[in-house]
Amino acid sequence: MIGYRVKAARESVNWSQQRLAEELGFKDRQTVSDLEKGKRALKPEELMQLCTSLDYEIEFFIDPFVVAGEGQFSWRADAALSQEELENFELKAGQWVGLLRWLRQSKGRKASALKYSLRISAASSYEDAQRGAESLVEELDLGMFPGERLLETVEDKLDIPVLHVDPIQGDGGEWISGAACSLRDLAVILINRNEPPGRQNWDLAHELFHILTWDAMEPDHREVKGCEMGPGTRRMEQLADNFASALLMPRSSVEKILDPGKTADIDYLYEISSLFKVTPRAFSWRLFNLKIIDDLVLSGLAARKQDPAGYPVPNLLSSNFMEMLQETLTNGDLSARKAAKTLDTNLHGLADLFRQYNLAVPFDL
Repeated sequence: MIGYRVKAARESVNWSQQRLAEELGFKDRQTVSDLEKGKRALKPEELMQLCTSLDYEIEFFIDPFVVAGEGQFSWRADAALSQEELENFELKAGQWVGLLRWLRQSKGRKASALKYSLRISAASSYEDAQRGAESLVEELDLGMFPGERLLETVEDKLDIPVLHVDPIQGDGGEWISGAACSLRDLAVILINRNEPPGRQNWDLAHELFHILTWDAMEPDHREVKGCEMGPGTRRMEQLADNFASALLMPRSSVEKILDPGKTADIDYLYEISSLFKVTPRAFSWRLFNLKIIDDLVLSGLAARKQDPAGYPVPNLLSSNFMEMLQETLTNGDLSARKAAKTLDTNLHGLADLFRQYNLAVPFDL
């Protein structure tokens, strides 16, 4: 794992392998190449020189929960968020993902050799993405309203953990909707728990598309926080949006529940959107693309905001995550202080996290 981090640190300062070799006193760049590929161990004095030369803390290279250089992220972020702020937040999020992976491994959870994927590529049509989504609805038995159990299905049947997080906030509101993270042996989805519930469902479905098509078309490191099927997005993101739309609102479900005589009634359509657990905007674009409503109804429904009343904000992280962490701390396999530091909190904050899930606090305050 240190090799991945050496490469990540070197590339972050735009150094060549030759320059790092000279800085560390190596005869040639091949030694650096061997380090980065895990073929050669890093000596203690070399590690200290590496930290000094690249201006990194030693924890970056030896912390078991760091995924830098190994984990790849694709973020849905507001254009106002600076790249530096996003990268700093990614380091934090990477530790949460790294701790999650370590907890799974410590409990004997191994990734399946058969990785689930969609037969969709950059050359696929939007209709292909929609058909793939609706086939997935049937295969996973998501029912008439997939949004009701999409989260638990993604975690239980696809073995893709979903973590609810508090990302960076700006003056204009939430700056990050969510992210997909791909590791060699694990995929994780991060969701902004403070977004409206319909938006959270949309982001989950959208990021699921990227996870399931990562090998065929790796997403950009950063995409602009989207508008649920709105115009102006890049083709890969339009494919993801079409997939999310059909996954959450299958044609068969829409046609079965919708009263043909009320397709111009904005209040009625708003209520139906709540059954699908999507935003009115997402529902308006789905109906428009299915040629059920016209431009005027589209504009009226899209302008409505989802009422968050009755939808509690999800707890941080996830119940599976906290249950594994509780067992690990109880067994003494990890210190509470290390866990708290990794989660960017203190012992009291960590204790509150356990209480939110009605779990006994496994350490003394």
